[in-house]
Amino acid sequence: MLYVDNKEVVLPGMLLTDGNYKLGRGTFKEKGKIYSNMTGLVYFDSDIVSVIPFKNAYKPKYGDLVIGRVTSSSYSSWGININSTYQGFLPTSELYDNQEHNISHIINVRDMLLLRVSNVDEINRVKLTLRAHGLGKFNQGVIIKVKQPTVHFLSEENAFLTTLIQEYTQTDVIVAKNGLIWINGLKENIKNIMTIIEFIDENPFMHNLVKKVQSMIINP
Repeated sequence: MLYVDNKEVVLPGMLLTDGNYKLGRGTFKEKGKIYSNMTGLVYFDSDIVSVIPFKNAYKPKYGDLVIGRVTSSSYSSWGININSTYQGFLPTSELYDNQEHNISHIINVRDMLLLRVSNVDEINRVKLTLRAHGLGKFNQGVIIKVKQPTVHFLSEENAFLTTLIQEYTQTDVIVAKNGLIWINGLKENIKNIMTIIEFIDENPFMHNLVKKVQSMIINP
């Protein structure tokens, strides 16, 4: 049984369901019932229930695709800002099998990287990796910051819209879990996409938001 509607605003401790759902972000189970552990929007997606916070509060999770900015460099690792209260780090062993002293020509402070979360330990140290297809340094394009409901809207609930944007504007778009979106293409097309994403970010509760966004994509 569902005790709230899909996309309803929920508060910490609010009962969401006693049905056979898997725990998603922002939820916990007690005596067979699933509750919210934060203020946000509840999403029932197939067999998973999640709560997406209103603020840009990103909590890293194993396997997440993230965009990070290099903030420091040492012999053993790079410090990475992942738009979270938690600091990420990328071991230098990710790029070298043998010890290498001069790593500055590979990755520099202020570089923007596409990474995945490979581990979050018991004290919330976030280990990142580049060892997967498509990961690495951004050398072009624009990166914008959005709220978590927008990330969910474009990467999970309506992921087809991101594909639609790319097809109609002939651009590349990557929606990262930590509230950052990379856009690359012609300047005019990038501007149009930014307008669409800003509209989503400002109107998460709009009725028929999907149809409105589809119209903005197809008829800019």
